[in-house]
Amino acid sequence: MRFFASSAVLATATLLGLAQPAAAFSLFSSVASVQVPVSGVESQAKLAAQLQSQGYSNVELASVAPTRENPHPELNPSLVNDPASPVRTGWNGVAQKDGETVQVYVTRS
Repeated sequence: MRFFASSAVLATATLLGLAQPAAAFSLFSSVASVQVPVSGVESQAKLAAQLQSQGYSNVELASVAPTRENPHPELNPSLVNDPASPVRTGWNGVAQKDGETVQVYVTRS
């Protein structure tokens, strides 16, 4: 009987834990980003200059897209700020504006 009572308490605690509201780290948390429309082929140097002219600083553009094995390529010095590297559609790196770090996304126009 003692085993059953502790199992019931554990099951109840687990179910109550699942019923809690979503926290800020859920799948629906917002991330600051900037969408940059690009037509044709553009280099990272040109994209960085465009962002800096719009008031962004500390622009870190990665030459590879994030993967499961490397979710933050912008943190690897050998993978960032290659001026001749072309930008990709989608995520390209990070920049800062007004003290906030934003994700840089490129859209094709």
